[in-house]
Amino acid sequence: MTKPQGTGYSQLIQLMRKHGHNKDVEIELGTVTAPPPEVLIRLDSFGFDLDKSDLIFASRVVDTPLKAGDRVIVISNDTHKTFYVIDKAVRY
Repeated sequence: MTKPQGTGYSQLIQLMRKHGHNKDVEIELGTVTAPPPEVLIRLDSFGFDLDKSDLIFASRVVDTPLKAGDRVIVISNDTHKTFYVIDKAVRY
């Protein structure tokens, strides 16, 4: 078994290619509608805001100031009970 090579992102892609698509997990984009401490995030696929009780933040996101209008990458399970904010989304 070969270990994935490259950056963390390329390793993730390699693992996804090896193990296939997981239909139980959704990766979505959202927009910060209110910054911390009373953070609110609206997913592109939802018509309402998620509040901090719905969200779990990766430490890299906590260490980066979020402001209204920022785009974030959110992972959820198929039951949409827990939402993991894993990073800010930026376009170059």
